[in-house]
Amino acid sequence: MNKIKVLAFGPLVEIVEKEFFIEAVDTENLLTSLIQQFPLLENRKMALAVNGKITKELVLLQESDTVALLPPFSGG
Repeated sequence: MNKIKVLAFGPLVEIVEKEFFIEAVDTENLLTSLIQQFPLLENRKMALAVNGKITKELVLLQESDTVALLPPFSGG
């Protein structure tokens, strides 16, 4: 497992710390671990960005990766 840096933004910071590390091998594993550690995340809508790129697909994670937890946002 890789130690991944996680950054949280917006109202998600009220549930998790703004910046922390978690062990994960991919984005699916990371989400599962996050929900186990922070059950309030389970019903929250959020996007994941790996190294600044928003993804909805499974991404393999490396030790140097940073994953951002992004709350829903809208453009205008």
